Amino acid sequence: MEAAIAISALLQATPVVAGESAATRPSAFDAAPYLEAGYTADYLTTHAPDWNSKYARASLPLKAFGLLTVQGEDVSRFALSDQTIGATYAYPVPIGVITLCGSYANNPDFLAKNAVGLMWNGTLPDGFGYTLGAEQRQYNHAKTTIESLGVEKNAGEFRFAYTAIVSSIDHHRNELAHRIQAQWISAGNSRLGVTYSFGIEPEVVYQNSMSAIKTNFLQLDGLFWPLKRVGVVAAYWHGMEGAYYQRNGGQMGIRIIL
Repeated sequence: MEAAIAISALLQATPVVAGESAATRPSAFDAAPYLEAGYTADYLTTHAPDWNSKYARASLPLKAFGLLTVQGEDVSRFALSDQTIGATYAYPVPIGVITLCGSYANNPDFLAKNAVGLMWNGTLPDGFGYTLGAEQRQYNHAKTTIESLGVEKNAGEFRFAYTAIVSSIDHHRNELAHRIQAQWISAGNSRLGVTYSFGIEPEVVYQNSMSAIKTNFLQLDGLFWPLKRVGVVAAYWHGMEGAYYQRNGGQMGIRIIL
């Protein structure tokens, strides 16, 4: 309830003039809107049916009024399929950004039936920042709570971040995971990044079966612009889901600036 009140107050507040705040908010709020569509695939080492998904995303920057992103996805896992839709709204203030997100799944045999999250990204001197986040996901068979605390450093075209993630299933026994990120962002908005995460996290390991398991995940990703308004999104990852399976996967997408 307190989170909903805080979001409502921010949305009703009169934003400062865009030109006056552009220097203090992230450039994403002043970028052009875009559409993106793509495909992901995971190949499981257990010879179980492979995973895949098709997604479409729209991003609408509103300058001082915020940033709205909407995404729909058609997901196949465990020889089942599901469709999900989600939205994220971010609002900039002089000392940081507050973000509210939510999603809903149509046939939730392995995805969250619904999820809602709130995150605060605060700024600190000398290019440092911090994040505080909380998310709740409701599945057919369980409810998970995920809380995060992170710190980041921006140095020119580079960004480095560490996040600690505490999670629980049905409010039983908190588990800890870690995420480390490094990213290069060029002046032309091309990007290269690497993410490594490890620890104990809640995972749906089979249809309607969730466990807190030891995970390791490594991802390489990038955004490139072969044409002025057409970008290519690509990623490759390797994940280890406890003793259940390992998976090698990737993403390929096209981003069009409107």
